[in-house]
Amino acid sequence: MGDMRGFLSLCALLLIGYGSSIGAQEAPPHAKYSADPWTLEQLLTLLKEGRESLIQFEEKTYSSLLTEPLVTRGVLRFLPPSTLEKEVLEPYLERYRIEGDQVSFESERKHVKKTVSLETYPALRSVVDAFRASLAGDAVRLKQTYTTVLDGDRRAWTLLLRPQDRAGQAMIEHILISGSEGRIATITVRAADGDRSVMKLSRGTPP
Repeated sequence: MGDMRGFLSLCALLLIGYGSSIGAQEAPPHAKYSADPWTLEQLLTLLKEGRESLIQFEEKTYSSLLTEPLVTRGVLRFLPPSTLEKEVLEPYLERYRIEGDQVSFESERKHVKKTVSLETYPALRSVVDAFRASLAGDAVRLKQTYTTVLDGDRRAWTLLLRPQDRAGQAMIEHILISGSEGRIATITVRAADGDRSVMKLSRGTPP
């Protein structure tokens, strides 16, 4: 598939089980902040609980091939149990979808509509497998695929992921996710060639 880069931020969401939007928000009144260490297992549980079916995004892509960042806007949809869709609405129409072992891409501007198997793309295969592990609360399996570094606390955290296998490293240098409680604020994906994208998430439907 010619445009796998558009899947990277989507895969980042898949990887952590698709949390919801906006960073620093007030914690629920009943929330209690323990002095115990903040763990990946706790974060995955919060993200799973905070998952929403639809959120908006704005994504800036920085590339050596561009004279200025490319800004796209659209929506992300989660369809239980494991389908995720990214629909670009501005400045053009594109749709990315991962469902089971199938990856589909549809672009109005490129006049492309195709579906491929994840078996063709080992790097994406490993990301989706890790996602399924995270949905199951299997942090151990996630750590087998990615080196994970969790900083901060549940009120303001960052999670750095680096692929451990060569297939993943050929596509992704790292994924940096920030958020608060079970809500994701930003996802930064740095590709192996140095290009990067920064996606900001927000609640609600587009106007």
